[in-house]
Amino acid sequence: MAVTNKIKQKLALAAGALLGEQATGAEATENIELYNSWNVDVGYLFYQESDYITVDTFMAMIDGNLSDKDTVKLGVVFDTLTGSTPTGALPGNGSVTVTGVSGGGGFSAGSAGGTVPFDDTRLAINGTWGHEWQRLIRSNVSTYVSVEGDYTAVGGGIGIEKDSEDKAYTFSAAIGASVDKVSQSNEQTPVPLSELDDQLYVGTGSKNTYDFLLGVTKVINQRTAAMLNFSYSTSLGYHTDPYKIISVADEQDSEFTTLFEKRPDERQRFALYSKLVHELPSSGNHFNISYRYYQDSWDLNSHTVESSYSFELNNKSLLEPFGRIYQQQAADFYQRTILSADGNLSNLPEFVSSDPRLGEMLSITAGLKYQYKTSSANSIDFRLAYISRQFTDAVIEERDAIFFTIALGKGFD
Repeated sequence: MAVTNKIKQKLALAAGALLGEQATGAEATENIELYNSWNVDVGYLFYQESDYITVDTFMAMIDGNLSDKDTVKLGVVFDTLTGSTPTGALPGNGSVTVTGVSGGGGFSAGSAGGTVPFDDTRLAINGTWGHEWQRLIRSNVSTYVSVEGDYTAVGGGIGIEKDSEDKAYTFSAAIGASVDKVSQSNEQTPVPLSELDDQLYVGTGSKNTYDFLLGVTKVINQRTAAMLNFSYSTSLGYHTDPYKIISVADEQDSEFTTLFEKRPDERQRFALYSKLVHELPSSGNHFNISYRYYQDSWDLNSHTVESSYSFELNNKSLLEPFGRIYQQQAADFYQRTILSADGNLSNLPEFVSSDPRLGEMLSITAGLKYQYKTSSANSIDFRLAYISRQFTDAVIEERDAIFFTIALGKGFD
């Protein structure tokens, strides 16, 4: 979304009210002059992976002040997804049908390079209410719901922020929870590690997730600020992707059969996030860099470094190159295939997945943002970026993508 000026609220009370004079409800209403300032942001994102998925996303958000101590933010996102996605099976000439693909009646796995065509839509709505309890203490309560053909998520959270007396430090804490319901579009999930040809299904899967965050922000000096966050998350329930399969094959990739994957029913996540923002004194340009370390109970860990540098072309235009490097280690149960000399299924692993998203991966993003300020409170943002992903020991070797966004911000005083 476009960067807009921070919403400001002006509340003026009649002099008599400030002095503590009594007033009836009608008189008090007449003595209060409330000026609301609101912002509206709308945006569009186009994302495309070569030979794979295409996503069109439409976004809108409105936020403003309800009183001198209360703010509200409402957002809506609508996605359309088309194209194809890897199944996890080896590429080949065979063809087996899996029913219940999102937006369709079935797909052929093991053909067309181990991919499957699909289409789907998603609608997500979120809201946040913020309240200032005292001069240095604020809280926010948020909720969201996301619905697509085969996945529904409902969640929310509550957070609190506390400034130090000199406002050099801001301490924050937050908790959240969500409930997810997942299935194929036929509202069923396959029996884990069952053969694709057997078509064995059970009911929908569900997952409960609980999140916790602690953070601190430090204003180092007039031009520099830093942030450090620690987050913990635990989820219980159905984590398996109901569409992903894995090939049982020998060392020469001769496939005997395909099975539905199986993942553990519990996952704990830990993340440490740090960020530094600095304004260069000589030019007034802004530089920021962030680092995130992630580790979970599946032994999947990752390192993410992001950076950007923004500078003004003139008093209305801003340019910001940005980049991101992401390196990931594979989950402990990740396998490209289940190796077998003869296709015997008597000694299967307890958990297994060939989903490249759980494998070893290196992702590099490079992009450029251009912002044009139509007024002091309004702007139009454009972003264009290229993403290169390289997978190690996966059924696909690379998966590149481009994305483009346009966002318009409008303030109303």
